[in-house]
Amino acid sequence: MGQILKQVSKISGIYGQPGEEKVSKFLAENLPDQYVILNSPRLYYHGATFDIDHVVIGPNGVFVIETKNMQGTIFGGIMGNWVQERNRTGKNRRVRIGNPANQVNQYGKVVKSHLGSKLAFETGRKIKFKIYPAVVFVHEDINLSQMEYAKPGYIGRVKILQLSAIVNYILTREGASYSKDDVTQFAELLVPVDQRDQTAYFAPEQLKELSGSKEGRYEMFEEIGRGNFGVVYRGFDYKLDQEIAIKKLSISHQMAPGIVRRFYREAQITSSLNHENIIRVYDYYEESDEYFIIMEMIDGETLEEYVKDRQLSINDALRFISEISNALDYAHNNNVIHRDLKPSNIMISDDGTVKITDFGIAKLMDSTDITLDGSSAGTPITMSPEQVAGQPVTTKTDVFSTGVLLYYLVTGKMPFEGEHLSDIVHKITYLEPTAPKKLNPEISPELGYVISKSLQKDPNDRFESMASLSQAVNDLLHSGKSSITTGKRWLKYLPDFLKPLFKTSQSIFSTITITSLVIFVGILGFQVYQDSRQLSEQVILTKQYGFNNNNLPLLADNPEVYIGLPVNLVGRIDKATRIDAQSTQLSLMVDSGEQSGYQNVIVKFNGSTESLHNTTYVKISGSLQNTMQTPENDQTPYIIADKVEPIEDPWTILAPSLFTIYPGETVNQNGRIIKVEKVEFAESETRLFITLKNSESVNDIFLLADPIAKQGNNIFREVSGSYRIPLAQTLRLQPNQVAREVVFLENIDRSKSKATFILGSNNDLLMGQQPYSFEINW
Repeated sequence: MGQILKQVSKISGIYGQPGEEKVSKFLAENLPDQYVILNSPRLYYHGATFDIDHVVIGPNGVFVIETKNMQGTIFGGIMGNWVQERNRTGKNRRVRIGNPANQVNQYGKVVKSHLGSKLAFETGRKIKFKIYPAVVFVHEDINLSQMEYAKPGYIGRVKILQLSAIVNYILTREGASYSKDDVTQFAELLVPVDQRDQTAYFAPEQLKELSGSKEGRYEMFEEIGRGNFGVVYRGFDYKLDQEIAIKKLSISHQMAPGIVRRFYREAQITSSLNHENIIRVYDYYEESDEYFIIMEMIDGETLEEYVKDRQLSINDALRFISEISNALDYAHNNNVIHRDLKPSNIMISDDGTVKITDFGIAKLMDSTDITLDGSSAGTPITMSPEQVAGQPVTTKTDVFSTGVLLYYLVTGKMPFEGEHLSDIVHKITYLEPTAPKKLNPEISPELGYVISKSLQKDPNDRFESMASLSQAVNDLLHSGKSSITTGKRWLKYLPDFLKPLFKTSQSIFSTITITSLVIFVGILGFQVYQDSRQLSEQVILTKQYGFNNNNLPLLADNPEVYIGLPVNLVGRIDKATRIDAQSTQLSLMVDSGEQSGYQNVIVKFNGSTESLHNTTYVKISGSLQNTMQTPENDQTPYIIADKVEPIEDPWTILAPSLFTIYPGETVNQNGRIIKVEKVEFAESETRLFITLKNSESVNDIFLLADPIAKQGNNIFREVSGSYRIPLAQTLRLQPNQVAREVVFLENIDRSKSKATFILGSNNDLLMGQQPYSFEINW
């Protein structure tokens, strides 16, 4: 049975207390023992006290319950103003009871913020809590049939039900997966053990290190998101009395004035837009050389996170694109082009509403001051051909990016993917994507045409406006047919002298026969110059975009051609030398790919080596100035760097994660505790992020040699080289000491959705430790 950790408080009143005690008893008798019940928890939040009837915490979520002990018929619902109609005559036959759904929904937010803030403050852990608010009517003589529901049984996110249905509702939720230790910890954070017999409220400590504010108006709590230049926190606006999101720039003005300009530009542009599918910006300000944007708070997930756990239907995809295109049409009508539309810049709220965010590189149509230090604006995988070519962008750029998103949502893949940036740029510029119907047979010809027209290389061939694309998508969504004709539309684009060749079946046959012979001859010639053509394209792209880790080997052939080009590299420091008071010279080893191996690079920059202490990898940006001859007759690039940044986790740049899970699986072996915090699946490796803790009172050794992963009969072993640091074979920890490690394994099969990870696979009882084994599903 369920565990009651705190009884119903005596302050509930002579009418409310019996109902709450009835609910408490019913929950305890019918819930399994892994659920805990906190009755009458009292929380202090933003200067106010909240008395909550019940909080139930279980392995599948946190349930916040408001109890109503009344009888008769209940009227009202969506718009509030609930009324109880008592089953008796008299003047007071109808009694107003306020809006319990709105009340318990607010309680749910309080519990979520309290748990998140407290957990982050005390342990550093960040968990996405799944909160389920509910209103429970206790009396048997209750009639809820006259309620006005937003959807069956719900008013907004709040479930409305009778007492007999609450246990089934709790047990059938599947939004979270918490361990027994998690449930115990969450309960103690809400109501500590020494306060469970008290009626006084519990006030959490203030998170002073996150307390950015403007004249005391704003308060900042736990981190909820992070980008390249900013961190987003949950916050509260005391003046407007509402939850907000606070985006804080993580770089100072002195370090990167261009980034600060972009940061404020996002605030200025977004604050001018007022649309239900665009995240609102309320305020932005500077305080103590730190920069903040005050935004609308959205409880939900990014589109990137949303689609990982779900199989979207065609209609779901069309609905999302309909809302996105409507919002962008509004932005275009207000002279704003987004230019960086991608899954991570789109939020899906808990109620399913689409919200576009991150207008950091948006372009005002009448302005040219748009880029950051002259760099190309946008994310390569969703950029249009004109963007990757550095040409002026128009609203057609957003049409292209929306087409990329539509392709992604209905097929599960991006239309232009590649292992390296140069591959993606080449495909966007020259190649057509795989026909979406080959990836999803449910795609209709009309939908295929809408996708194809959106992804045309020439902007003039795309939809003439976002409004036109929006109309086409809405037609498909509501009727399954597009208002755009797809018949012989291609014929009108042919020159007049070619049209007769395609008007009759006979002429088409003759044309195809002749064309086939021409193609056959062309293929023979194409095979001869294919390699040189590919090399030429790579040289052209290098001259246009400069050097990175992937194309650096080009320097060995003809280095003089590339002098002055921009360089953006990630490398390992081989040697650091102080030249004079202002300058430092680095010798870097740059990984140029599996076949090319490492290449040495000499980097000079203005600055000391102090900032590089205890640093192995750095990211540099600058320009190629010269080359130096080595004894082996190789050409070593000599680079003048504008910026040198230490990198703790170089794989995020050299081998970014394609898919990430957070299993939280833990093994406790005689006080030696190992927890798998995160698993990242990259193109050529799988990364296991683990936390180790010695919970014993004496020093202890963890035996970790030979880590492996298993899928059926396949074994995937540890890999080394490049940035990868082999896992220590043994790790000695002092009492209560915590260590964090990253395990690099061969690339496992992500499609199989499960694997067994084993640390210390060669351990045996004679060595005193068994292998640490984790069964992980995703």
